[in-house]
Amino acid sequence: MNAPTPILLPVPRSFASRWRGTGVRRHLISFIVSFLVLYAFQVTAWSQLRDYAVHKRGVLHETVFNTGEIGRGYHQGQAGNRTNVPLMEWPGFSQTIVDGVEYDGQHNIVGGGMWLAADAPDTTVRMIAFCGAVGSNAPELVAGKWSYPLVLHRRENYPVLSNGDLNPAYNPDDAEEIITTKWATPTGLTVTRVSRAWSYPDYDDFIIYEYEIENTGDRDGNPLTKESNATLTDVLINFAYGFAPSMFGYQRVYNRYLCTDFERKDQRARFDRTRWLNYNIDMDAKPDPQYREEWGRTGRNGGGLTAPAAVGFSVLYYDVQHLARHGETKVIMSSTDSALVWDPLTGRIKQPWTNRLETSNLRSSKMADQLLIDPRRNPPYRNRTVFGEEWVGRGTFNHRQTRKAVGRIMMFGPYTIKSGEKVRFAVAEVAGYGAARLEETLAGLRDEGGSCGEDCGEPSDSAFYPVPNWSQPLTYGGATGNAFTYGSTYLRTHPPPSYVNSGVVTIRDVADKAKHAYTGDAAPPPYWPDRFPDRGVYKLPMPVPAPSIHLSSNALAENEVTWGPQVESFTHSRLLGSFSHYEVYKAAHPLGPWARLDSVGKADPRYFSNGMYRILDRSTRVGESFYYAVVSVDHKQNRSGKSNLTLHETQLGGLEVLGKVYAVPNPFFVRSGFAGGGEAESRIGFYNLPKRCTIRIYSFAGQLVTSIEHESELYSTAWLQVTRNEQVIASGLYFFVVETADGKTSTGKFVVVR
Repeated sequence: MNAPTPILLPVPRSFASRWRGTGVRRHLISFIVSFLVLYAFQVTAWSQLRDYAVHKRGVLHETVFNTGEIGRGYHQGQAGNRTNVPLMEWPGFSQTIVDGVEYDGQHNIVGGGMWLAADAPDTTVRMIAFCGAVGSNAPELVAGKWSYPLVLHRRENYPVLSNGDLNPAYNPDDAEEIITTKWATPTGLTVTRVSRAWSYPDYDDFIIYEYEIENTGDRDGNPLTKESNATLTDVLINFAYGFAPSMFGYQRVYNRYLCTDFERKDQRARFDRTRWLNYNIDMDAKPDPQYREEWGRTGRNGGGLTAPAAVGFSVLYYDVQHLARHGETKVIMSSTDSALVWDPLTGRIKQPWTNRLETSNLRSSKMADQLLIDPRRNPPYRNRTVFGEEWVGRGTFNHRQTRKAVGRIMMFGPYTIKSGEKVRFAVAEVAGYGAARLEETLAGLRDEGGSCGEDCGEPSDSAFYPVPNWSQPLTYGGATGNAFTYGSTYLRTHPPPSYVNSGVVTIRDVADKAKHAYTGDAAPPPYWPDRFPDRGVYKLPMPVPAPSIHLSSNALAENEVTWGPQVESFTHSRLLGSFSHYEVYKAAHPLGPWARLDSVGKADPRYFSNGMYRILDRSTRVGESFYYAVVSVDHKQNRSGKSNLTLHETQLGGLEVLGKVYAVPNPFFVRSGFAGGGEAESRIGFYNLPKRCTIRIYSFAGQLVTSIEHESELYSTAWLQVTRNEQVIASGLYFFVVETADGKTSTGKFVVVR
């Protein structure tokens, strides 16, 4: 927790001089100090600044805040879209450089979070809290207004420690990565959210969030005080996101990531009621406008589709016991709807209360109406013939606005929550390579939405449309003749990318695995989350874990990958198979393409010596960077994830004495010629450096371009051709001077041709 800034209490000069040298002055100072210490203790005991932690264990990466926000402060794209944290990034580690332009990767949301609303007898005002997913062209402030952050804690439950040993504290009945966040709200409801992620193939494309929402009466974020003991009524609990897969795709096609390009244009929103799955998908997965075939053939940057992800959230549990009964809510509805909405078996309102599409504009002044009990914004399903008996009376999905696509709210309630009572929910963020397989589409798979709806005059009772795939496009929709084509032919001629690392491919596959992880039950849909446990089971089948690896370079600039044999003795009751061998991989980028260096058997005499495995990569040059990973494989061919993914730059040790320094490549023609990851293509390397020196680069006219301080045990350093004013240098002749602290210098020149 962050300590508050010290408060200085000014004492008037006349007062201080009057009591100077007396015992009263000492008592006064003692009182002030005691007051400040007490104040500081009370504030630090409960206050915390807005902060975040990152899920990065699996293929799906996400940022969670201690305010309830997910991804980032919500906005439609106008506030800028560079990000150094994942925004429901799938696949993770997708940042890349294309033709000298940096892209932050395949991020898929513009923000997320949850909303709360409640009534209380001690106020006439409906209390509301937007804990994320609130904003329009700029994010709205959440912390200190609607959310008071209390706790942020990230815990690793890895089976293997960083030194290679098996983790004696590892709990196989929980996730590998666990983040706990907690915040209070002005409604008096305090939320504790625990999110979980895994690295196991089959279970690495989702993150499960468990929410515990307690009526603490804390309305100002200070748990040492309690502002109310009131029972909260007509409580609504909402999960909200802005989906738009993917940032990389839109930046490659439109040179921006902005609502005007994905809203009412290229995105489609859909609802799979059998899985309680809200999701978005791009119409054609954004084939790269320049490199579709090259990336498809090589697998570079994850292949030729730049927005192939279907992303969304699936509800795994919602509380029923605290739902309001007749007489406990101000809900007003017609007698006809009342007969549909109230469940005769439980005496409570059928859920969800709301399942609504919105535009990307989720500003608070607009969305506050959604948190009112009366009128209900989305009516219940009424048509039994179209929607089925089990869904009649539940909140409708407004499928006719499917092209609005971005904003998504799924709301539960109204609840009655007494002081000290808690309600629980579970939601899974899920991402997959498209929404359906070809055979599913051909078999007639449909779900709600996904067409053009009211924008092209489709009738209101036409709700279900075919689910597209990335193998064979299909055309449908448009009562006025405005049919659209959905899908792609990409998978006809190209394989799925390497990050699709198992038979779990589409978002439906992923949602099924998330449900299995949470419930322990692998039964197929349809699912009914109110019948699931209120806490996750998390007894997952598990492959042999990947070992912890170490990378180094030898005196010949060869890269050495080393690891111990500890995982070979790993066991537990749900192990998928016994250890068989390792596979060692290398790639220029985390998304591939991955080259297998070799397969290494148990105690393989070629590589195993003195209790360690060592394998050399001799195809490297100084200054090049590559990613390495060692995968464990069992006798049934189950594989671990690449959880030991490591980037290594080939280097040699720095010199003791300054000699001749070289710039490489020289001349530089458009690209450096360096292989490997990161910014290899744009770098110029300075070689034969001492351990400490200053490199100054000058233009032909003698102007200082930039200065580089080299303080490293390595004998080279890289420069990305950027001036001290953050501009890329032009073509021309450049000079450099290398100077050590004792005044010794070495000079040289190089040419850049663009």
